[in-house]
This record gives sequence, structure tokens and C-alpha cells, in this order.
Amino acid sequence: MERGPDSIFNFAHRDGAILVVDVVESVRLMEEDEPGYIQRWRAFLVQALGEVLPTLGGRFHKSTGDGFLLRFPDADRTVRAALQLQHLCETGQPGVPEPHRMRLRMAAHLADYVEDEFDVYGAGVNVAVRLLDLARAGELVVSAALVTRLSGSVALQDLGPRALRHVREPVHAFRVGGLRAPAPVPVPVAVTGHHAGAGAELHPQARRDGTGGG
Repeated sequence: MERGPDSIFNFAHRDGAILVVDVVESVRLMEEDEPGYIQRWRAFLVQALGEVLPTLGGRFHKSTGDGFLLRFPDADRTVRAALQLQHLCETGQPGVPEPHRMRLRMAAHLADYVEDEFDVYGAGVNVAVRLLDLARAGELVVSAALVTRLSGSVALQDLGPRALRHVREPVHAFRVGGLRAPAPVPVPVAVTGHHAGAGAELHPQARRDGTGGG
């Protein structure tokens, strides 16, 4: 395999949590009020970069105009960041009618990746992006790989193994509860989780191996 100046072996190999943030129905919002949407999006982005990332050790990698990709050192700070981003989005649009409000959906995965000055690359990054397909407005969906690295308990809904577009193997996914918190959360929240549709408490072993209770 080529190991010259442009070889992948010369790039930084890292592991960490990838958080993907997406604005729901951004095309509609842009068409209905382009100046207003751009203004709200830029204001949210400035707050996210200035208030959330520095306190949680996050790194911004790219923005697509209706979302962005972030990297965090660990699972706990990733979930805390998602809570704070959701709070910023919900409280940062005063006076905007409900149909025109930005609403976020997010997904996260713990992965190995390759990083250079332009972007992050790797199959794990693709998994994080594809997990977005399982998230609805106001939700965060994470992989079992990330769940097993949470040091505190969070409310989890077990979605089971899910087939993701262009991902070879099914990925065990969980929906994280509590994203409608009234304020930024300084520490992981210690609450119980439940299996989707079962209402069963998440067994402590489930937090270690990423499987649901019941």
C-alpha cells in the first residue's frame, strides 16, 4: 500500500465520539424564509461554537448549512453537548412561529477515525451520519458502542439492532431521553432507561454491553 506523503498512514488516527447535528426540514425553512433561516442558523452556530464546545472539549469539523459534525473526547461529554445544543436551539428563537422554528435531530457514535486539516474520515463517521435516519425532531440516537462508555446513567430507549444505509452490519441503537431539559446539564443525569415499548428498567449490565433489559 502507498505510504508516500499523501498516504493515509501520515494522517492522525484517533478515537472519540462523533456527534452529527441536523436541522429538520431545513429545505422547507430556507424556502419559506431564507434571510430569517440563515440569521437564526448563524446565531445558533456562533453560540454552539462559543459556549458549548469550549466547555466540553469539543471540536467543530464542518457545517453544511443545515447541520454540522462535532468531535468529543468521550461519551459523557457528547451527551451533555447534545443536551446543551438542544436547549440553545429551543430558547434561541424568541418570537419565531412554531412552523418556522428550527428543530434539531442528532446522532452519535464512538469510533476510530482519520483526521486531517480538512475533515474526519472513516467507517465510524459514516455510522454516526446514518444513525440520523433513526432520529426524529428533538431526539438524539446513539450507538451501543457509545452507550457502553457512559460513566453515568441516562434514560435510554432500546431500538435494537438496526440496518443502516450502506453499512454492512446492523448497528445496535438507543434513543436518549431528556433532550428537552430546561437548562444545560453540568453532569450526566442518573435516571433509569427502558426498552422500546416494554417499559422495563434498563439493567446495569445493559449499560455495559449495550443490550436492553427485559
